[in-house]
Amino acid sequence: MSLWSSIKKQKKFLKTTIVIDIEKSKLNNDNTLTDKDYSKMTGYYGFAVPALLGEGFCILRGRDMSEKERYGITYLGALTGLFDDFFDDHNLSKKHILEMINKPDEELAQNSNQKLFIKFCQIALKNSEDADQVKNIAFKVYDAQVASHKQLLTETTEEEIAKITMDKGGLSLLFYRSVFEDDISENEENMILCLGGIGQLENDIFDIYKDYQHGIRTLATLTTKINELRQTYISLMEETFKLVHQTDYNPKNKRKFLRFISLIICRGFVCFDFLEKNELRTNSKFSLNQYEKKDLICDMGKLSNNIKLLKYYSKTSIY
Repeated sequence: MSLWSSIKKQKKFLKTTIVIDIEKSKLNNDNTLTDKDYSKMTGYYGFAVPALLGEGFCILRGRDMSEKERYGITYLGALTGLFDDFFDDHNLSKKHILEMINKPDEELAQNSNQKLFIKFCQIALKNSEDADQVKNIAFKVYDAQVASHKQLLTETTEEEIAKITMDKGGLSLLFYRSVFEDDISENEENMILCLGGIGQLENDIFDIYKDYQHGIRTLATLTTKINELRQTYISLMEETFKLVHQTDYNPKNKRKFLRFISLIICRGFVCFDFLEKNELRTNSKFSLNQYEKKDLICDMGKLSNNIKLLKYYSKTSIY
């Protein structure tokens, strides 16, 4: 019920903010902004980041999200997809990306995509408790994005890919956390980095078909045994839980937070079960090149998968 309330609140907030900004941007769009871009802003990043991650942070500290914090994390979420696009634009220099992060000024915008990114940056920074901290972490996210290009190279080792996975997920989560009023302790930072890492690994197993088709090498596309990857996932989950307990927050809030993130983490176990079934048809070895699209996309919209999710959730020990 708490999660449902958070979702309703964020959907209502988007209608008075991001949705209006999108409609204005469409008036002078030079085709560098697509319907897919807009959909990511309202249906994914600008929606899920505040409604799930943001509310999770608030559960941990034991206080509701302020309006200023909601503005900050919503606009940081909404600009994420635009930021990702910069790395697919081969004509965009690294220097220009860094300039837009360091000093988001409309004069730097070369097209509609960049103009909207800068506008969202300005709003997010204006509503951040420490704008310099947000920028500093943004630079680290930039470095992680640059490093992730190594996932297209066959010579990149599995150890390097594991580090890229942890850095990309962890720093992104730390980036969203940076707009909140409360200071981030070293223990909380370590926990967030670990939680972000498991979140990125979860994304990778759900995106395994897409990544394989695009030649992106992840821990999921490289594995030949799903259970081995599952054990890595479990280790990260246990480490995250341990790090949550090491934070200075109220024990009651920590338990609520653990229940909250457990529900999200348990989605991964449903996907592992789904993918592992394929090994029965390929001599107990996970062989991506022998499977069809339907064998690799785990649909969490199915009632049966949500029942499995709840079963895993009920078995997860958070204490």
